[in-house]
Amino acid sequence: MLSGKTITLGITGCSPAIKSLDLIRELKHLGAAVNVIMTPNSVNFVTPLLVQREAGTAIQIEQFELPKAFDSNHQANSGKSDLMLIAPASANTLGKAANGIADNLLSTNILSAKSPIMIATHINPTMFSKPSVQRNLVQLKKDGFIFVENSDPVTKYPSLFPGIDAVIKTVKNVFLNDFKF
Repeated sequence: MLSGKTITLGITGCSPAIKSLDLIRELKHLGAAVNVIMTPNSVNFVTPLLVQREAGTAIQIEQFELPKAFDSNHQANSGKSDLMLIAPASANTLGKAANGIADNLLSTNILSAKSPIMIATHINPTMFSKPSVQRNLVQLKKDGFIFVENSDPVTKYPSLFPGIDAVIKTVKNVFLNDFKF
């Protein structure tokens, strides 16, 4: 289904970051190549070694970390991806994306992405209800970002991570519909 597709997975600092291991496994099972960018906060929830082992590719955390090659265009990952997927996405990363802030490797790649960008949020319901977060969501939707909806009857909160199955279903729909960003 995803054979020949390259997905850049952004992992942010929130508790379902550990589920990124299952997400990577499923994306690879479907034939996708997965490149991973972790935010510095995400390493508090899932270790880079586990993520790199699952992805089978070198992961990136810091924008100018040595000995990685310097990319003056900030497009090493985003320029060669068929899809950028941020899962789980924190309120912090949504705010940066909605306001054009590029102060870490993930937010810089979001700004330089040429592919569709998909987001599966995980935000505390109280934070999610704040006007600033709601404005950011509206802006990102206007900008063409694709959101994975959480329709899980157990959690009942649209802000919580929708689960691997919902993310995979949305990824498949993007490629089936030949979505253009």
